[in-house]
Amino acid sequence: MAVLLQANLSFMPIHDILQWIDMNRISCAVNVSQENEDDITFYMESGKIIFAASPKPGKRLGEFLVKAGSMSGPQAYFALKESRNSNVSFTRYLIDNNLITVRELSESFGKLVEMLLVDVISCGNASVSVTTPLPDAVINGPIQLETGRAIFDAVRVLDEMNRDLRQRDEAFEAINKRLYDEDFELPVLPGVVMQLTSLMQSDNATFQDMAKLVMTDQVLTSSILKIANSAFYGGTGQVDSLQLAIVKLGMREIMNVVTAVQVRSMKFKDVPQEQMQAILDASLKTAFMASGLANLCRLDSEEAFMVGLLLDLGKTVILSVSKDFNIEQELLDEMLTSRHAEIGAMIAKKWNYPESIQQLIRYHHNQNLGGITNHMIDIIQISDQVVKTDCEGELDPEQMKSLDLSYEAVMDVYSKTIDTYHRIRSL
Repeated sequence: MAVLLQANLSFMPIHDILQWIDMNRISCAVNVSQENEDDITFYMESGKIIFAASPKPGKRLGEFLVKAGSMSGPQAYFALKESRNSNVSFTRYLIDNNLITVRELSESFGKLVEMLLVDVISCGNASVSVTTPLPDAVINGPIQLETGRAIFDAVRVLDEMNRDLRQRDEAFEAINKRLYDEDFELPVLPGVVMQLTSLMQSDNATFQDMAKLVMTDQVLTSSILKIANSAFYGGTGQVDSLQLAIVKLGMREIMNVVTAVQVRSMKFKDVPQEQMQAILDASLKTAFMASGLANLCRLDSEEAFMVGLLLDLGKTVILSVSKDFNIEQELLDEMLTSRHAEIGAMIAKKWNYPESIQQLIRYHHNQNLGGITNHMIDIIQISDQVVKTDCEGELDPEQMKSLDLSYEAVMDVYSKTIDTYHRIRSL
């Protein structure tokens, strides 16, 4: 084997090397070796690309043909094995045995070469070795790609990828800036909740005052009665009046229930209905789940309820802001994950909830706020996970031990939570 050229791509780009081979109509193997990466080899006959090889999964010709539907996986495997046994090129074996048309083979091979060239061009630093002669197993293949065209297509694809990355980064930064500058509208607390909040702040507020206010909304009244009779509150179906529901649940608990029902029916500007409803439904479930677990752990169930309800509400604001930008779903998901807690805390502040609730929302993905708050975060995290995975995820044993909770107890609360959720949803 003779070495015609050895170079580093940082000094001699791959397209210059391939064009030199093409201009001189050389038959050779071009091996590109990157540190900690699999080698890529282009086989060229009289300056044309006749085969390309890479051990990387997803970047092998047989896989391309299977993905394109040109043949099955077993067919590709058998053809590769037989071509090696016969010492003929894989591509020649496919054509000679009528396993694929020349057109189909050319299209798939062209896409493979394009992908491999993009990898090599974008890597920037790799060693290249050009050797001759060609192995017998690749010569006289039925496909010959024009080298210049292959390089042009790869450069075009890379330019498009870089442009898309720039646009994506610009959109990401623009959205982040608007969030950082608080250049957005926070949702307004529903009117009836504001009225109830004002009522609760009065030293002279009575059950009758709350009942009069709530009774002006028949849907809300019906919701409270359904929830009061749910398994979550040990319902027996005997609560048939609003006054009795308030006596049974208490004014603060009724306040939470009203807030939950009203929040679930809120509309957020520019947020797709399906996405918004998914967030609100999950928030409702998390609120009841957290409240139930807090009761078991003898913590503030009303505080847990409100934190669970507002936990992911910040996502609606991010979705509203992002509608002005063309951003990939993967990047949007990253932003929803990283920023929703901060914005949720802003919503809690605007709605005049205490600092303790704001802090729990802001740091609900942490586990160290100290003392009692630490246990409350454990409850919130368990509730959030159970709801989001529909009981399929594994619960943190350290959190369960810290709260002295059994798996059966958590599942019992979840079952009651789902019952209550369906009662509200059926309205």
